[in-house]
Amino acid sequence: MNRELNNAMPENRLTRRAMARAGLGLLGGVPLVARGRDASAQDQQAPSANEQASPDPFAPKPFSFERLIDQTRDLAKADYVAPSDLPAALTALDHEAYSKLRFRPEAEIWANSPAYRLRLFMPGGPYKSAVRINLVSDGMARPIRLDPVMFDLSSLDSPVDLPPELGFAGFRVVYPFERPDAFSELLTFLGFSYFRALGRGTNFGTSARGLALNTGLGRPEEFPVFREFWLQEPSQASDPLTIFALLDSKSVAGAFRFDIVVRENTRISVDANLFFRGDVEQIGVAPLTGMFFFGPNDRAGVDDYREAAYSASGLLHWAGSGEVLWRPFVNPSDLRMSVFADENPRGFGMAQRPRDPKAYEDVESGFHLKPDVWVEPRGTWGKGSVRLIEIPTQDENNQNIVAFWTPADPVKAGQEVRMSYALVWSLPPAIAPGLATVATTRIGDARRLDGTLRDGVRTIVIDYDVPAADQMPPLDKVQPDIWIGNGEIESTKLELNPINGGWRLIMAVRPGNSDAVEMRVALQENERALSETWLYRLDKS
Repeated sequence: MNRELNNAMPENRLTRRAMARAGLGLLGGVPLVARGRDASAQDQQAPSANEQASPDPFAPKPFSFERLIDQTRDLAKADYVAPSDLPAALTALDHEAYSKLRFRPEAEIWANSPAYRLRLFMPGGPYKSAVRINLVSDGMARPIRLDPVMFDLSSLDSPVDLPPELGFAGFRVVYPFERPDAFSELLTFLGFSYFRALGRGTNFGTSARGLALNTGLGRPEEFPVFREFWLQEPSQASDPLTIFALLDSKSVAGAFRFDIVVRENTRISVDANLFFRGDVEQIGVAPLTGMFFFGPNDRAGVDDYREAAYSASGLLHWAGSGEVLWRPFVNPSDLRMSVFADENPRGFGMAQRPRDPKAYEDVESGFHLKPDVWVEPRGTWGKGSVRLIEIPTQDENNQNIVAFWTPADPVKAGQEVRMSYALVWSLPPAIAPGLATVATTRIGDARRLDGTLRDGVRTIVIDYDVPAADQMPPLDKVQPDIWIGNGEIESTKLELNPINGGWRLIMAVRPGNSDAVEMRVALQENERALSETWLYRLDKS
C-alpha cells in the first residue's frame, strides 16, 4: 500500500537575479540547465557533429489526446520495457533523507496563474523510477527539464549528477481555496498510478489509482505506472485544468485524460483508454484506497485513547436497481474480499461518517475532515461488481482498504477497453437519495438487565441520520427488514435517538457455528425503502 509523503516548502529563497548570475535560462519561471551541479567544464563544451545530429529531447512536439491514444495503442503492440533505473545515489536515500529534498517555491510553474500552479517532486528515495512531465500550449508539448536549482539539495552528503532529461517523481497542483493569495495543495500524482485530491474544507484521506490489476487475489498484484504526463494550463481561471497521462505495465498500456474542476467539491472527470498486452483475470476500474484501523464496530485488540482512527468508515454503493448499500469497513484478521454484483451502477465510493470530531477524539489527524470520494460512472458499464478488499493492519500508517469496479468478463490480450467516470472529493455527502443514512455502527457484548453477559451473543447498534420529518413516517410505521445468514436474531428494538434526532436500531445476534455471520438490514414502510441497506459480515471472534 502507498504511504503518504508530505514535503513542506522551505523558507530559503532563490531569486531570479541569482539565477541570472548563475547563467541559468528561464522558461515560464522554470530554470533550465543541461547538467547537474557537478558537471565539469569539459561536459559543457560544444557538442560533436554526432551529438548535434541526435534528436533534441526537449524539442516541442505536436500533442493531442487523439495522438496519445494512437501512440498508446502502438505501444501496447510492442513488448513491455521497464522504466530505467535512477542513479544509485538517489535510490539509496531513505525516507528521512528524501523528504529533505524539497522543491523551491521560486521554481513554481505557472507562477502567475490565479488558479492552478505546479510544483514538482525530486526523483529518488521510495520512487525508484522517474516520470517525464510536459507542458502543453497551442497544441505543442514541451518537456520540463530537471534542474538542480529547482530543489534544496543542501542535505545531500555529496553532489549527484542530474541529467536534465532524467524526469521527476511526480507533481503537486496547488490552488487558492480560501484566498486569492494563499495557495495550498489540491492534487498530487506520486508513485505508480496513485493520485489524491482535496475537496474544499477537507484534508487528505482516500486516494485513487489509474488502474488496479489482480488486487486481493492472494498473489502479488501488478502495479501499472504513469510514465509520462502532459499538463495544459487553463486559458481562464474558471476553466478546467486538463492533465493527460500515459499508463504502462507488463499487461496493459493506457491513455488517460483528467479534467479537474474546483467548486464546493473537487470533480475530476476521467477518460481511460486501455490496451491490453496480456490476459488479466481481474481489472479494477476507478480504484480507491483508504485506511481503517479501528472504530466503534471493530476495536478487537486495540488499546487506544481515541474513539476511532480511519480515513473512511464504509463503502457506499448506489446500485443500478436504485438500492443504496452501506457496508462499514473493518480491520480483519485475514485478507478479505467482498463482491457486490451489479449492472450499470449509479456510483460507489468511500465515505467518512460521522463528521463530529468527538467521534474520533484526535486533534492532530482531523479524521472528521477526511473527504468522501465518489465514483460516478459515465456511459454504460454493463455487468460486473463493486469489489471491496480489507487487509489487516497493526497501525494507521497503511492504506489497507481498496474498492473498485470489475467488469464481469476477464480481459484478453489484444482487447481494448474504454471507461469514463468522474471522481468527486467532497466534505458533504456526494449523493442525496432522500433516505435515512447510517451514521454509526457499534458492536459489543450483550448483557442482561442485571449486567451479566449473555454468552455467545453480540449487540449490534445502528444509528441513523434521518431527513426532515415531513419526508419520513412516524416511528411506529417503520419496520426493520432483517436477513441473517449463519446466525439468529434474538431480539430487536427500534427507537428514537435523542442525541442526533434520528433512529437507533438495536439487535441481539447469536452467531452460528461457522466463522462469520452475514447480515442485511433495511428500514421500510409497507415495502417502501426508508433507509440505506446496511450490509455486514460479523466474525465469530
